[in-house]
Amino acid sequence: MIVALLTCLMLATTLLSCISDVQRLRIPNTYVLIVLGSFAVAFALSPSSFGVWWHPFAAGGVFLVITYVMFAFNMLGAGDAKLGAALALWVGLPGLMAYVMYMAIVGGLLGVASLFLKKRKPFKNPREGSWVATVQGGGNAVPYGIAITTGAWGAMLHNGFIFHQIDELIKIIH
Repeated sequence: MIVALLTCLMLATTLLSCISDVQRLRIPNTYVLIVLGSFAVAFALSPSSFGVWWHPFAAGGVFLVITYVMFAFNMLGAGDAKLGAALALWVGLPGLMAYVMYMAIVGGLLGVASLFLKKRKPFKNPREGSWVATVQGGGNAVPYGIAITTGAWGAMLHNGFIFHQIDELIKIIH
């Protein structure tokens, strides 16, 4: 039950991180800490919910190394790198390829959207500092937190983790 509730907290927090990324092109560390903390408690209470015990940590480590290199070469923001690694813990090693695949697809779509916004400038007076204002003003930006979140959600749906947690919540309600 508690793992299911912590999963809901993680999902809500990642949704907030997407909103923040669109509005300010920033993912607050608080959101990353909530994702990490909720994983730590969920894993401590029910490690079997995450499959083989070391899979989440291997996934988090691999993802952290990859995103750190991307950050070092200015391909990704620091908040994106931290959120991506934190969500990799939830996804685990078996879900890592689905995570990267969904993330890449959504990231590509966001890149196309950025190019469209930059060229067409369809919005009048977008909020200063937002993704839309940045790209319409000639800057290069993609709120990659959306791709990271969508990738993680997709991977967790793909491997059945979210469905299992929903089943747990339904059992509690009944």
